[in-house]
Amino acid sequence: MPSVKPTPLAIALMGSLVFLALGLAAFAPGAWVIVGPAMAGVLVLIATDALLSRSSRMMQLSVEAPPVYYVGPDNPLTIKLDYKGRGAATRADVKLDVNDKVEAPDMMPLPSSGALAYALHLNQRGEAIIKNVWLRWRGPFGLTMKQVRFPVDLVRPITPDIRALQSDAIRLINREADFGLKSQIDRGDGSEFDALREFVSGMDRRSLDWKASARHRTLMAKEFQTERNHNVVLAYDTGRLMCEPIDGLSRLDHAVHAGMLLSYASLRGGDRVGIYGFDTRPKVMTGLVRGQSAFGRLQAEMGRLDYSTLDANYTLGLTRLSSSLNRRSLIILFTDFIDTIQAELMLENAARLARKHLLVFAVFEDTDLKRIAHQRPRDASDITRAVIADQLLTNRKMVHNRLRKIGVEVLEAPANQFSGALLSKYLEITRQERI
Repeated sequence: MPSVKPTPLAIALMGSLVFLALGLAAFAPGAWVIVGPAMAGVLVLIATDALLSRSSRMMQLSVEAPPVYYVGPDNPLTIKLDYKGRGAATRADVKLDVNDKVEAPDMMPLPSSGALAYALHLNQRGEAIIKNVWLRWRGPFGLTMKQVRFPVDLVRPITPDIRALQSDAIRLINREADFGLKSQIDRGDGSEFDALREFVSGMDRRSLDWKASARHRTLMAKEFQTERNHNVVLAYDTGRLMCEPIDGLSRLDHAVHAGMLLSYASLRGGDRVGIYGFDTRPKVMTGLVRGQSAFGRLQAEMGRLDYSTLDANYTLGLTRLSSSLNRRSLIILFTDFIDTIQAELMLENAARLARKHLLVFAVFEDTDLKRIAHQRPRDASDITRAVIADQLLTNRKMVHNRLRKIGVEVLEAPANQFSGALLSKYLEITRQERI
């Protein structure tokens, strides 16, 4: 049911009549009685205005939104209001009831066409929730104002802006191909046996099969192809350290952006991709999907990777991940650490995971620590900060070296180069057929 309220015009009319009655009572006591019928007349006008005003039962509201939203501005949302019967609201204003991840404007006037287009600004990745749409309009005399709430419960995942990701992925893959790297999986480029054919001039002599040649009494060569259906798991540590900002976005947002670029390239190459997220316990865990049509699903699942204020539990998180995989996979772990105690727990579980799978430890280069460690000191406090920063950087290098010794690949790059570096690492691994 809509709520009905008097407008400032109605309040002003009633207030002026009250002041008129007080003035007449003071200066012309015999004439003040005319104010009563006048006030009754205004009340009748207000009641008539409320009755003639458009009923909310004669309104039908619809909301149109894309399946996925992106971090940043220019996210479309369309509100459509259809009127039934004759007449229309003289003036209508619309306000959205949204969560804290959506920056929506205040009351906006509804055009005469009945359709209002928003360009929402989304400040964080996660889920955009539009709970209700509030509609307010006035009666034909402008004396009453009705307000009604239309529940919509619209939920859309918010992901990093990937509108340029596809072109970036294709550009990077083609760049590798231009330099002679086998980013495309073709017959003859791999190590998986495909077929036998008669040897001809120009073929690699190492592909000769002498036993088959003896049986056929002619030189026979083996043809190979690279396996296409690799398992690629993007594992995200969504704990406290990954929520710290770098260049205006959290580490987790940068990692999600890089993971989406990699997943697009992997699906395009025929691999199977899955998403896994954990902090103190597993939060997001998807199955392995393949085909470019599955990119939208992965995009939605990455939108569910929420920010956490808790530290990551590597023992539970990586053990659960290992138990869910039944074949050798490429696991890319997006994480970070700050002390050696946390690193010890991480190393112990990473070593267990690396025995069966190829694990890539993907971290962001700490440019702030490098800047503090290498800047010219001005006083004693700058020297202290530089010594502490240098010690932290030394500890990071020690952890990275220990990871490499147990067979874990380590990728460390600045945030603005992280996506390209990760894709290049993936192409290098698949080219070397290490999965």
